[in-house]
Amino acid sequence: MKKITYICFGIFVSFGMVSCTEKFLDAVPNDQLSGATFWKSESDINMALAGAYRGWDNGMDVVMRDAMTDNDFSWLTVTGYQQVGNGTINPQNVNVGNGGRVFSYVQIRKYNSFLENIEAMTIDGALKEKLKSEVRFLRAYDYFLKAMFFGDMPLITKTIASTELPARTPVAQIHAFILDELDKISKILPIQNNITAKGHITRGSALALKARLELYTGKYADAMIDSKAVIDMGVYELYPNYEQLFYRQNKASNKEAIAEIQHIQNDYATSIPWQRLPAWKGGYSENAVSRSIVDEYETKNGLKISNDSTYDPLDPFLNRDPRLAMSIAYPGSNWFGRIYTALDPQFGGTANADYYLSDGSKSAQMSKKYLDPGIQNAERQNFDAPIMVIRLAEMYLTYAEAALESGQNMTLGLEYLNKIRTRAGQINASVLTRELVRRERRVELAFEGLRYFDIKRWDLGPTVMTGPYYGSRLGTVNQTTGKVTWATGYIVVENRTFYPLRKYLLPIPQSEIDVNSKMIQNAGY
Repeated sequence: MKKITYICFGIFVSFGMVSCTEKFLDAVPNDQLSGATFWKSESDINMALAGAYRGWDNGMDVVMRDAMTDNDFSWLTVTGYQQVGNGTINPQNVNVGNGGRVFSYVQIRKYNSFLENIEAMTIDGALKEKLKSEVRFLRAYDYFLKAMFFGDMPLITKTIASTELPARTPVAQIHAFILDELDKISKILPIQNNITAKGHITRGSALALKARLELYTGKYADAMIDSKAVIDMGVYELYPNYEQLFYRQNKASNKEAIAEIQHIQNDYATSIPWQRLPAWKGGYSENAVSRSIVDEYETKNGLKISNDSTYDPLDPFLNRDPRLAMSIAYPGSNWFGRIYTALDPQFGGTANADYYLSDGSKSAQMSKKYLDPGIQNAERQNFDAPIMVIRLAEMYLTYAEAALESGQNMTLGLEYLNKIRTRAGQINASVLTRELVRRERRVELAFEGLRYFDIKRWDLGPTVMTGPYYGSRLGTVNQTTGKVTWATGYIVVENRTFYPLRKYLLPIPQSEIDVNSKMIQNAGY
C-alpha cells in the first residue's frame, strides 16, 4: 500500500484516491467499519478516521452546556440542559442533548475498532502511530466527559460483544487511564497549530486536555508543567480580537484554537444559529443569559460593580469590561444592525420580535458567541463555524489558577492572566487572587461549556445553583436610541433546586440499569 497523505481540510481528511468532494462518510454506517467489507484499502482507513472524528463532541453541546449552570438557561426541555440546571433531571429524562450522547458507547466502539483494525494495515509505521494517537485522544476525551458527568463508568478499551454487560470502573482509575494515554500520545503527535494540522489532533491538544484534567483533580504542579508546555510551543497565539475570535470567517487565521470541532456545510454542519439566534432572525432564542453573569463583568476600572462608585445602575452597561458587549446581547444593545428591544412586546410595528414572554430569550439577554454578523437565513441549520473545545486562553488561566493554588510562580501566573485581559481591552490586575481567577475564567470562557465543571470542582452549587434564576432588569427600550428606562425588579425565569447528595453527577439512565444490574445508580436519584 502506498503512503497515505492528507489532502482535505478538517475532519474530512482524505487518503490516497478519495477526494474532498466525495460523500464517503455515507458509504457505510460509521459504526460498522470492520469485518469483511472494511479494512482492505486506503479509503477504508480514511472512512474509519472520519467516522471517529465525526461525533467526538457535539458543537451544540459545547455552547449549550452553560445552560446547566448559573450562566445560562434553555427553554427547550427536550435537550435536557434545563433539567440539569434546575435540578429536575432524573433517570427517565437523561436526554440526548447532553447525558444521552455522553453516556453512549457508540463512539468508544468506533475508537476501539479503529485501533484494533489499523494494526493489520500496511502503511508507514510513523503515520500509523500518529493516526492511532489521534484516535486515542478522541477516546480519552470521550472518557473525560463520561467521568465528569457520570463519575464511575465502564472503561472499555477493546471491542466487546454487544451482549457483554460491563461494570462501572472507579472514576480515579478512569482519570489515571486518561492521563496516561495523553502523556504517551503527546510524545508521538506533532507540534502544530490547528491551522497547520488542518483540524487534526496535535501534541498541544493532548497536553492541553491533560492540563485541564490535572487542574480539575488538584494536580497543580502537573497542570502548570503541561499548560506551560502548550504555551511555550510557540505555535499558538491569542487572537487579537476577542469577539471576532469566534467568527467562522477568521478560522483560517485563528492560531488560538488548540482543539476544535470542524463543521462543513451540507456534509457535517451545525444548527447552532437556528437554536440561538433571536426569533426575528429566524432562531429559537433558546438561550437565556442570567443576571448573575452580566453582573460578574467588571467595570473598566477593574472593579466589581458593587465596589466601584462610578458604576451607574441606571446606565449599567456603560464603562464595563469590553467582553460583556462582545459576548452578550442585552436590552438596548445593537445586534445584527438593530436595537435589541427584548423587554418590549412591540418593535417597529412587528409583534413579538424579541419579547421575552413570546418568541424571545426568556431572560431578555442572549449569548452572541459564534453568531457572526454575516449569517444568512439558509445557514441556520447548515452552519459551518468550527467550535473550539480547547483554546490558548484556557491554558493561561489553567497556569494562573494552578500557580495560585500551589503558591508557586504566581508572578508568571498573573502575567498570563493579564495577557487575556489586555487582549480584551480590560485593565490589568495587580494581584493574583482566587476571586479574580474564578471571575476571569467565568467571563473569558462564558458559554464555552466549562462553567459546570468549574462549579463542580469549586463546589459552588449550594450558592449559585439554587433559588430564583434572574434575567434582565425590567424596563422599556427606546427603539431609536437604545436607551433603557429601567423599572423595579428583574425577570424571574425559573426557580432552581440544588441537590448536594448528587455531587454534580447526572443519573444513569434507567433503561441502562434495567438491562444491566452492574450499572448501580448514582446517589441522589
